[in-house]
Amino acid sequence: MNNTPTANPWFSTYNLPQQGQQRVFAFPYSGAGASIFYQWAGDFHANGIDFLGVQPPGRENRLREQAFHAMQPLLEALLPAITPLLNKPFVLFGHSLGALVGFNLCRALHQQGLPLPQTLFISAFRSPELPNPNRELHRLPEAVLLDGLRDYAGTPEEILTNREIMAFLLPLLRADFSLHETWRYQPAAPLPCPITILSGNQDPIARPESMLNWVEQTSTGFQHRQYAGDHFFLNTHRDDIIRQLQQAFIQQPNFVNNNT
Repeated sequence: MNNTPTANPWFSTYNLPQQGQQRVFAFPYSGAGASIFYQWAGDFHANGIDFLGVQPPGRENRLREQAFHAMQPLLEALLPAITPLLNKPFVLFGHSLGALVGFNLCRALHQQGLPLPQTLFISAFRSPELPNPNRELHRLPEAVLLDGLRDYAGTPEEILTNREIMAFLLPLLRADFSLHETWRYQPAAPLPCPITILSGNQDPIARPESMLNWVEQTSTGFQHRQYAGDHFFLNTHRDDIIRQLQQAFIQQPNFVNNNT
């Protein structure tokens, strides 16, 4: 079994050696890839923690591959790729769509009796049992879809109005929005690992009050940390978020017991 991520297309090591005693897996938001975490990796490496950016197909160095449009096929491909890398205490961090993927992966790990994260970090995503408040963006005509993207406030206007760039990005965005919008919550037993939620106090997409019921998804510890900012508060509060992830290994130094 290969328990090194170097040649695994699902993960970016950012060309850093993987010699730490713990590991962080970070899941990007819609339309993004592992490169959004490039500046994070060095901070973890300096503290002896391996940092892996999750790289789904259809973006960056996996651009020629077909992006997933539904959650279950993505999990069926991701699970065998990540399982050999769960040989160290680890945390899962996901922002927006990445949080939804991380949550579903954590459920799959629990169902299969595999190691669980020291903490599951859910950033900028509503409590999972709540309905999607947005339109089905992946089905909308281009002009309406672009207006929907403006609501997220994460794409510069000069990008949104550049037809050449958007022709390149829109297929991936539609796939990622489909991944979110076709997913349906299924009730299940709470996870036996801690959950920490991170919210932006001015986030119009995942309002802090819409995230509070994440407490129902864990049978152990729960924390809520709120930041000043909109849906992309992770860009301006990177240093503190990194500290929170590192702190999880201090609070929970050993493998979490997967009580199936």
